[in-house]
Amino acid sequence: MQVNDMLQILGADPTQLPTALNPPARAEGAFARVGRTPHPCVACGKPATATRIADIPGIGPRWIDTCTPHMIAITKTGGTSAPGSEALTTLRAAARQANVDVALLTTPLTEAECPRG
Repeated sequence: MQVNDMLQILGADPTQLPTALNPPARAEGAFARVGRTPHPCVACGKPATATRIADIPGIGPRWIDTCTPHMIAITKTGGTSAPGSEALTTLRAAARQANVDVALLTTPLTEAECPRG
């Protein structure tokens, strides 16, 4: 997904995003942003569970911190099949054979639906 498309979906002003000077070379740097004291989601202000650095034309590298629903909203979609769809098909067949009820969530749970709130 293009950076401008992400920002439009999130309703984020790129000039208000935190500058990502000296971006971390490893995942530890990104984890530090969403660890014990996560930064707020740029779209809704809830604690971020994901982050990425985007090089925004004319502005430079910026952090895009997102909660899970907004991270999903800006995740690239498309193609002929979802990643791991063969594995899901196999799991679904095994569950049916074992007579087990299963559900695949395609959207995040709402706060009311989630037992953890």
